[in-house]
Amino acid sequence: MNKKGFTLAETLIVIAIIGIIASIVTPMLFGTTSDAELKAAWKKQYSDLSQATMMIVADNGGTLAGAFPGDLAGSEDLKNAFAEKLNIIKDCSGMDIFGGSGSGASAEGCWHSGTNSWYYLNGNSLADLGHPSLILNNGSLMYFRYEKSDCSYSLSGTDYTRCGHILIDINGFKKPNTIGKDIFAVSITSNAIITFGARGHYDPATDCIEGSTATTNTGHGCSAKYLYE
Repeated sequence: MNKKGFTLAETLIVIAIIGIIASIVTPMLFGTTSDAELKAAWKKQYSDLSQATMMIVADNGGTLAGAFPGDLAGSEDLKNAFAEKLNIIKDCSGMDIFGGSGSGASAEGCWHSGTNSWYYLNGNSLADLGHPSLILNNGSLMYFRYEKSDCSYSLSGTDYTRCGHILIDINGFKKPNTIGKDIFAVSITSNAIITFGARGHYDPATDCIEGSTATTNTGHGCSAKYLYE
């Protein structure tokens, strides 16, 4: 009886082809899943941060204007107020310019440290931070910068003024450590938080473009864009 089957060479060729296809498809699938998870985590983090802000506003008579005196030096007190409302595992004091007695976020291990450790969406790297910061029990990193204690800090093109802002890396030191992917930002007003990319502060159309190296493509616009997707 004449039996037919695959030769060893044919089998090896098929295995090689399957391997090539898997090497192309698998990263795409996992990348998509990862992006979806990061966006979902950002939405959850924003909700928690918004609730904490509302409690801090209530603790201060309904407004944050004048709650943390000293402009930049009020950053440490602002961080302490959020530390009381959030579940944290590490507290890093800021440099004295920010009202702290420590060395700041990057030096004390609450934020990315060193060259090429975190980035804008366009690929440009950012510097170390001396601001006060927290690490939450979910692994998120959070840094605080108070700008005007009377909440009068003006931003071009916006319809509001703010007291300061917060940056959040929702998956901590895990990559990609990039604004608009796993790092997001909110402005703190006298009575609420507003995402970057909303109400005139950064434009998602120019500041949230995957793959663009344009200088305007910081990634900050993604904070608003992904929150409402």
